[in-house]
Amino acid sequence: MNSALRLRSDLERIEQTILAPYAVQSNQAAATRLRLEPEHPYRTAFQRDRDRIIHSRAFRRLKHKRQVFLTESGDHYRTRITHTLEVSQLARTMARGLGVNEDLAEAIALGHDLGHTPFGHIGEVVLHGIMSGEDSLEGTLAPQDAGGYKHNYQSLRVVDILEKKYRWEGLNLTAAVREGILKHTRLRRDVLHFPDFNLQGLYYPLDHATTIEGQIVAVCDEIAQRTHDLEDGIRAGFVSLDRVRRLPIIGEIDRRAGLVLTDNFIYRNILIRSLVNFLVTDVMEATLERIDDFIRLTGRTDYFDTLLVWFSERVDPLQEELDRFIASEIIQIASEERSDNHAREVIRTLFRSFYLNPGLLPDYRLAPVLTGPAYSGVELDEWRAEGGGFLARSISERQLQADDRFLRAICDHIAGMTDNYAELEYRRIGEARHDR
Repeated sequence: MNSALRLRSDLERIEQTILAPYAVQSNQAAATRLRLEPEHPYRTAFQRDRDRIIHSRAFRRLKHKRQVFLTESGDHYRTRITHTLEVSQLARTMARGLGVNEDLAEAIALGHDLGHTPFGHIGEVVLHGIMSGEDSLEGTLAPQDAGGYKHNYQSLRVVDILEKKYRWEGLNLTAAVREGILKHTRLRRDVLHFPDFNLQGLYYPLDHATTIEGQIVAVCDEIAQRTHDLEDGIRAGFVSLDRVRRLPIIGEIDRRAGLVLTDNFIYRNILIRSLVNFLVTDVMEATLERIDDFIRLTGRTDYFDTLLVWFSERVDPLQEELDRFIASEIIQIASEERSDNHAREVIRTLFRSFYLNPGLLPDYRLAPVLTGPAYSGVELDEWRAEGGGFLARSISERQLQADDRFLRAICDHIAGMTDNYAELEYRRIGEARHDR
């Protein structure tokens, strides 16, 4: 037996043999990077994207970012990283079942939530209010729309700009991965003026991804949220199993699986597993029919301007009812119990403190602002040497505070924080203010 290393070219030929005609092939993907670079000898372009995301700092921070429940309230509640891993697992399963590119689907799934804030959804709401001009922080900020905030846009900003591992900014991912990350949830047209927002390869006029793999991640994100939020809500005691079993979609699963409520723990585990299987199977079966119809009508297999990967017409209203139930009976109660008001206070205090005292920002956040054209290329060291007093080259405090890029630097810094680090910074700033 003569063993040989499988090179990238070998893997690309295997893809051409085993993937469906409507799958995205890896062999042309490297050409869609924002910056051209040599290809890897034995990893495809999408494998390389996946690996870059896993090795990023933003990915590691997901383990200390809240999903729904406070991480300190129990070891088994989902965090942002366990949610991401569940989405990735579902996406790989669905991609394999539909015959499309697993590596592409996995890369999108692993990167889709890199832009999430600390403290779960409330962090996104607070930062959007500040960055859209709706929240002036009690008159601290001048009325200005600095572009708003939405986590999918921020996820793209992370992989395009904020990660610093190479000679260039960002991770230099392929267009298909970048589009899938941006479009894993709905777009928000009023934040199009996110700074340095690069539309190359994103097909921005369409709200959904133009690849089957990107659409797979979007629906797997929904399935993961439905199922793990329900499981965590039951575990937390927010809803009883008797109440859950009255939902039509759960009743159907009970009947199909022949589930009997004898042991709550065992029943809950079997129920969630059966619910995941039910939803994934429904999406795959419905999607195959839509893909066949689409190809028959258009003849296209490389660009999908219609949403094809979704639930069947029969199951869609059932899963929407489940989503509404989770929102009202679990998410809302969890929001009240985990003290979202405190999270709101932490983020607003941090933003106001950085705005009034720019020297509190780390150099890597402040330097790109001070070296911009508006400041005649002033050096950060010079500014620091002046005590951060805006004396270097006549930079005025008002000039910096009116700069959208300064506000975005503060937003980037806070959005990247873990729950723990945000709390530490909040206490540190509070203690420093008290000492004065």
